Order: sequence, then C-alpha cells, then structure tokens
Amino acid sequence: MRFDDPEVREFLARSMILRLAALSPKGQPNIRCLWFVCQQGRIYIFTSNTSPAGRSVSVHPDVALLFDGEQGPRSGRILRVRGHAVFRGESGIVGRVMLGIARKYFLTQPGLRNLLAHPRTVPVAVRFYVQGWREERGKGL
Repeated sequence: MRFDDPEVREFLARSMILRLAALSPKGQPNIRCLWFVCQQGRIYIFTSNTSPAGRSVSVHPDVALLFDGEQGPRSGRILRVRGHAVFRGESGIVGRVMLGIARKYFLTQPGLRNLLAHPRTVPVAVRFYVQGWREERGKGL
C-alpha cells in the first residue's frame, strides 16, 4: 500500500472505522474497531497503552488493519494493510492525533449532529480523551 496512490487515499478518506487485527498478550487473535486518522503518510489511532488494543500491540506489534470505505458507494471491497505497530506517546504526536480525531469525528456536520442527538455521551468522551492524554504525557492537565 502506498499513501500516494489516489485510490488508497480516497478509500482511507471514506473510511471512518478501522479494524485492528492483532494478537492479545496471551497470543489469542482479536479484532478491535477503532477511530483513526491519516497524517504524514501514517495511520494513527488514539488509545492508551493499558487498553486491550494498546496491550496487544505492545506485546505483538505485527498487525493487520482493515478499512471498509463505508462513506460512499458500497463496493464490497476492503483495504487491508499489514504492518508493524509502534506505540507513540510523545506529546506532539498525541496532541496532533487528538486534534485530528476531533476534526474527523466531532467537528463535522454528522459528528455534531450525533453529539446533539446523544448529549450524555459527551462527558464520557471527554473523560476518555483527558485520561488518555494524562497517561501519555505522564502528568495531569
């Protein structure tokens, strides 16, 4: 897969969820559905190193990512990316990825419509991102 391939870029732009296929720390296969952003030729997810996905890639970094391209015409195609996951916690990367996630999932018309339809989820989302930010930075906000 090459990020400069227009078909790949379009497919990733239409995808809202990735499926992370990895081995658990005990070696059991599992799949997690996660939000993601593409930045600087890389695919980033925002998760804690203590989450199931974070623990999995910390022990078994070889992963497969599956994308459906669900925003747009249904073609039945899936983009599969195999690679080596690296857990990154530098504040510059964490902040950039969090901002990208906010832009993609919250600060769009569908995202805002969803927030207004489900206002009770806002405190949960805020707690999740604040907790992750604190864990990755190693200090309080």
